[in-house]
Amino acid sequence: MAHENTIVRKPFVHISRRSDVTKKTTVIVKIVSILGALILCGLISTIVAPGSFLDFYVYLYEGTMYSTNTILATLWNAGLLLLIAAAITPAFKMKFWNIGAEGQVLMGALGAAIIMKFVAPSMPNIVALLLMFVVAALFSMVWSFIPAFFKAMFYTNETLFSLMMNYVAIGIVASFSLRYKAPTGTAIGIINRETRIGWLPEIGGYKYIINIIIIIILVVIIWGYLKFSKHGYEISVINGSERTAEYVGINVKVVTIRTMLVCGLVCGIAGFLIVSGASHTVSDSIVGGRGFTAVMISWLGHFNPLEMMLYAVLNSFISTGSSHAAGNLGYSGEVGKVLSGLFFLAILTSEFFINFQVKFNVFTKKKKLEDADLQGGK
Repeated sequence: MAHENTIVRKPFVHISRRSDVTKKTTVIVKIVSILGALILCGLISTIVAPGSFLDFYVYLYEGTMYSTNTILATLWNAGLLLLIAAAITPAFKMKFWNIGAEGQVLMGALGAAIIMKFVAPSMPNIVALLLMFVVAALFSMVWSFIPAFFKAMFYTNETLFSLMMNYVAIGIVASFSLRYKAPTGTAIGIINRETRIGWLPEIGGYKYIINIIIIIILVVIIWGYLKFSKHGYEISVINGSERTAEYVGINVKVVTIRTMLVCGLVCGIAGFLIVSGASHTVSDSIVGGRGFTAVMISWLGHFNPLEMMLYAVLNSFISTGSSHAAGNLGYSGEVGKVLSGLFFLAILTSEFFINFQVKFNVFTKKKKLEDADLQGGK
């Protein structure tokens, strides 16, 4: 058979993983994506409320950085999200997909609230705070132990198990709130409003300062724990291969349960801080979905607690600022949530372009094929 020319058609879109991404390129792409996301939010705001493009950024600033109180509130929201993200990171690094942080923090808050309401009024504040801390940690650690135990012993799906535990925790806290609701309301209300027993003290008349200090210390400890401790090394080995871990003498079941107990401990501290240092009450919505948002923060930060700080602050800035802008520009607060979602969707898109290269094949090529090629290479 004679040689023939044939048209070789390539896929219109070809996606390949990048192997030569530098830190400089990564930083530039992320900065561009953040700025682009901010511009996108302003454009959407203008569509919803015509003529509000510049006003959106003014209200974004006012809602997050206008005064000492707003700055502290922004840092507290960012810090709480960062702490929860840091709490689930050890499990994630071990490929244990703990999606139950919402419930674990909620149970920690419930433990702290029980002590604050029924035990704390009869003891000094420092003793009450210590007892609240311990009980909050225990409640959360028990809640994180359950999916870890079943995963280690019976190989259950930890994602579904921990996810379902969230809704059980929400139901328990909702029942507690309904049982002990205030006489004139549908929730418990502020606990110990008059005596402030079980409340973390304010510094200079400002709330959240102690909360923020505790969070910074804990995040640095978790970073050092993962990077320098023996347990952190065991987690990294299990992340590579469970068989390799077992071969070098690491008990995967023990490490799994121990890691989840650490996650529960940190989530319990987060619940304690919510009750003692911020809300001074408990409800089924007190965590506010941060347990789910923390999953995104942990992934964007590449499981590095220090890198997660940037995304936690950005989330607090855009979510709080967008809600403030929505209230002042006259559109629904749900639009503010949409803007927050679009903001992080743009940042997530940048992660794709950092790690992958997209090529478009517009033209087809003619290629001369030999007889052997036409016969399938025989």
